[in-house]
Amino acid sequence: MLTVIHTFNGPDQDRILGEVRTGIQSVEDIEGFKFASVNKQQNTKDIMLFSKWENRTAYENWADTVGENKAFKQATPQMFEVLDEKY
Repeated sequence: MLTVIHTFNGPDQDRILGEVRTGIQSVEDIEGFKFASVNKQQNTKDIMLFSKWENRTAYENWADTVGENKAFKQATPQMFEVLDEKY
C-alpha cells in the first residue's frame, strides 16, 4: 500500500482548490485507488491532498491523467510505504 501527500499553497486558495478538485475528478476510475482526502490547514493558505493507492503503478496511472494541471505540476508528491494501519 502507498500513501501519497501533495501540499499546495499560494495566495489564491480558490484557484488552487479548484485545480486540485479538477485533478482528482477521475481518481475513482483508476484501478488501485483506495482513498483521497482534500484538506485545508487552519490559519494558513495550505491545502493538502492525502491519498492511498494499492501500489506506485496505480498512483502513476492516475498522475498521468492529471496532465497539465498547474497545482499538481507545482507540488512534488511525498510517497510513503504503509507499514501499519488501524481503522
